[in-house]
Amino acid sequence: QTVAANLVVGRPLQMLPRSVAPSRAIVIGGGVAGVSIARELARKGVGVTLLEKAGQLCAGATWHAAGLVTRFGGSPKIKKVHVRALREMTALHEAHDIGLHITGSIRLIEKGNPDRLTEAKQHVAMAALYDDPGLPTTLITPEEVAALHPLVDTSGVDAGVFTPRDGDVDPTLLTTCVAGLAKADGAEFVHNAEVETIERRSDGTFEVRTGAGAVFEADAVVNAAGLWSRRFSRQLGLEQTHPAFVIEHQYAITETIPALKGKVGDGERVPVLRDLAGSSYIRQERDGLLVGPYEGLLSPGEQTKVRTEWAEGPPSHFAFDLFPPSLDRLEGCLLSAMSVVPALGEVGFKSIVNGPTIWTGDSLARCGRTRLPGYYDFNSLTYGVAQSLALAEYLGHIITEGEQPYDMATEFDPLRYGGWATPEYTAAKVLETYSHNNAISYPQESRPAGRDVVAK
Repeated sequence: QTVAANLVVGRPLQMLPRSVAPSRAIVIGGGVAGVSIARELARKGVGVTLLEKAGQLCAGATWHAAGLVTRFGGSPKIKKVHVRALREMTALHEAHDIGLHITGSIRLIEKGNPDRLTEAKQHVAMAALYDDPGLPTTLITPEEVAALHPLVDTSGVDAGVFTPRDGDVDPTLLTTCVAGLAKADGAEFVHNAEVETIERRSDGTFEVRTGAGAVFEADAVVNAAGLWSRRFSRQLGLEQTHPAFVIEHQYAITETIPALKGKVGDGERVPVLRDLAGSSYIRQERDGLLVGPYEGLLSPGEQTKVRTEWAEGPPSHFAFDLFPPSLDRLEGCLLSAMSVVPALGEVGFKSIVNGPTIWTGDSLARCGRTRLPGYYDFNSLTYGVAQSLALAEYLGHIITEGEQPYDMATEFDPLRYGGWATPEYTAAKVLETYSHNNAISYPQESRPAGRDVVAK
């Protein structure tokens, strides 16, 4: 696939030779991805300098993330990443308390949809490939769903897929903890250092210059700039392999739900729900609930906004900004969530968070080597909080050993895209993939968005 990706854009393939690890690396971006790869490289003995544009970590998408973490995966390889990440996260929490809430999660299978039930059974069977032996993913009855989550109205539920030891984490505590570990291993973090230019010299080293005029040198550069990552891809002529756009993702937080009041103090929390029919996740937030829809199918006229005008990311000042709430476009998803959890309809929403995130057309991260030797991508992570720890391990092995530790090229190779992935195609696929986040995936399915654009 890497060879094919290069042939599409008509450039010769430049293979990175197997070599010793770089002695110096620059990581651009201080979100959960950047901090995770900084820690991974530092503990492998690489001298790391992390450059963050803002005055603190988590700018961009990390700080407002809903923080869901899971051992579930729609494919065996994605599940492998999730299991490895949550295993590492659990160890971090036990040592440092990163605000990890282990509740388990339930994917709700609605009545009257045999295809959804068939898919659920396939997921349960597939999960056995990478499940921890003592933590199997299981298909549970409506009665078992109600026992685990008393707020669920199971009258419309046919079954549930229960994944134990899923939950949510505080993204800021996680990022700060990993940053501290990276620093303990020798990594240097430089704040208020917005990168202006990246130049690869004739000897293969890199010069990275900030807007303030500071110059940093390294043998390797990792683009973990998140919302702003396309800026550097365009600057280095790699934009054809970086089709992604910033989009809006919202979640709503309720006022106190009486049945949950006081439960947090007792250490009791309800499991995370995935209302698949309504395309939302529902998790506990203090003594209320947080509902995060992937709108588009239930209200076809109300879709998320793809910020195609931001070809290189948001304006520089957009570090800790949010978009205005747009609750109307969530109506179909929220009504479905209220039918599943009636308590949602008995209280109001106290806040709506509409934040920026960055999606590729297939919703998978870009993690690996690029066409430019020594320059690596670790960006466009749709599920950055859930995947960064494991993908940092994966990328760190590539950077220091020259090869993948296990095969993830099909899923995450930045070169999986080529010149055919135009901005028009990408915008269409991002909208389709986002709105179908919880739709049934059929074998060999090829969804139609973007075909008319490619045909031109």
